[in-house]
Amino acid sequence: MSDNHSHSDHDHSHHEQGPSHGAHGHSHGLDRKTKILWALGITAAILVLEAVGGLVSGSLALLSDAGHMLTDLAALLISLAAMIMAEKPANSTHTYGFARMEVLAALGNAITFFLMVAGLGYEAFERLSHPSLPDWKTMGLIAAIGFVANGLSAWTLHGGHDHDINLQGAWIHVMGDLGSSLGVLMGVVVISQTGWTWVDPVLSLGIAILIASGAYSLLKKALRILLESAPKGMTAESLARELKAHVPGVREVHHVHLWEVGAGKVHLTAHLVVEDQALSQAQGLVAQASEVLREHCGIHHATLQVEAPVPVLMHGPQKQVPR
Repeated sequence: MSDNHSHSDHDHSHHEQGPSHGAHGHSHGLDRKTKILWALGITAAILVLEAVGGLVSGSLALLSDAGHMLTDLAALLISLAAMIMAEKPANSTHTYGFARMEVLAALGNAITFFLMVAGLGYEAFERLSHPSLPDWKTMGLIAAIGFVANGLSAWTLHGGHDHDINLQGAWIHVMGDLGSSLGVLMGVVVISQTGWTWVDPVLSLGIAILIASGAYSLLKKALRILLESAPKGMTAESLARELKAHVPGVREVHHVHLWEVGAGKVHLTAHLVVEDQALSQAQGLVAQASEVLREHCGIHHATLQVEAPVPVLMHGPQKQVPR
């Protein structure tokens, strides 16, 4: 074995994810936190309005939509908390920072949402068994105010959601609110024209399904992160292909560990087997590999170890040892 194979060279590259959304966070003249705070205020006001309106009018659909608004209020709070926690630096005891707090909150919210869906479903079937006609005028007024307010909230968040994962999640939730408010308004029109009592509980069941869909997505994402699975759409094999295709000198990639610390905070450790002549240029090679991971895969924190290929030993015919 030659001397350059008798050891492995180690080089580590750490690139912490910095604030990468600053250029996109000022559409409509508002920064990211202000957008979320505006959406929080509007959502909280609609929640209270629909809860009171649902009790006054006897509309289960309005009460269900208020429950839907509660899930979205929680999602907006998580987004705001994520932005605040992301600014807290890591320390000697919390070396990854506090990104997992967001994930734990999301897990708790998802479980609460499923309990809420079960309660709404039970109440809807009870209402179908014992029908009652809601005050559709009050129901329609509250739904119309909610529709306009949700439209304002969606406009506030629009413009930054294409580039910011937190704003994107909030915008999707608000668009769901807009759709459910429109559904309640359509139900009001049907009730006012036909007097059908089953429309209200059926609408509430539809909104409960919408809540369950969001809760399932939230639960799946939280569990994926807590189980330290690879981010969706990313595998060890795909990263190895990217590195071998774009970094000259990389022959193999192994010992790949890929996980999310928090939503969007992807970490990677891997060993790069490089050609002999590349070992003397290990630092530049690691820097190039880190740039490929950042540009092509969105990974901003990578720890890469460079090593030489294992030599193939040729064995001749073994001699018999005389006894």
